[in-house]
Amino acid sequence: MELTNYAIARGFNWKYLKNDSVRLTVRCNVSVCPWRLHASVVHEGPQFAIKSLNNIHSCGCDIMSDGHPRTSKKWVANAVKGKLVDKPTYRASEMMRDIRRDYGISIPYHQNKLSYVELIQRTCITVKPGIGFAFAYGFEVGCRPMLFLDGTHIKQHRVQGVILAASALNGNNELFTVAYSIEDSETYDNCVWFLQNLKKALLSYRRIAFLSDRGKGLKEAIPDIFPNDHHGYCFQHIMQNLTINVWGNMPPLSRNYLEKFSSLLPMLLLNKSTKTQ
Repeated sequence: MELTNYAIARGFNWKYLKNDSVRLTVRCNVSVCPWRLHASVVHEGPQFAIKSLNNIHSCGCDIMSDGHPRTSKKWVANAVKGKLVDKPTYRASEMMRDIRRDYGISIPYHQNKLSYVELIQRTCITVKPGIGFAFAYGFEVGCRPMLFLDGTHIKQHRVQGVILAASALNGNNELFTVAYSIEDSETYDNCVWFLQNLKKALLSYRRIAFLSDRGKGLKEAIPDIFPNDHHGYCFQHIMQNLTINVWGNMPPLSRNYLEKFSSLLPMLLLNKSTKTQ
């Protein structure tokens, strides 16, 4: 990260000659330029110390322009992360303005959109930690040990993505939001990140029953992060998937039975819910 900041500030790019867990060697991307840096790990890490540096550029460091090849969405998110912590209403347009002012480069809107999603994802748990604690405490003392996990697509905004949410039922049978996160998509890695932070926020180790819609990311991530807890599936989603995926290959008689069962399903669920209250 520090090497990236330095290269962007000086207006040059580098090439790895060696990059592993204990040593790092890079040179200027222009082959005839003598700039070179070597660093190695300090006392088994995670910090590195510079061992040698030829800080002379013969290439002119002339990358300085509207863009830079090292400005990834991860770099942009880290560069302005503190601003969202201080100002939860921080907008994507403000991010573009601050990057332009502080580093002299412009970020394309598409890259800025992805960086904004990642920025919110990386900071949503630390923006207001008091509220996060209140959610966890409310779940611990006022809700059943059951969490409903689902993802909702953001479609009515220029910054599109997916909201992953964990909700519970309180004593009045009302939904209680425990945690949420904004992701770029509902992938396995994003679900793992969300569940790992959810696990850290919970105040006890009581066993929890998770309920999801069998989405691939959550289906694979839940047993990896909560291996000793229960994982069930939403029956309504199972019926919808059965109708979508199997309907075309079913014989007419089976379709008739499935139609009747689907029509009775809402009544069956309503009766079961009424008896448990």
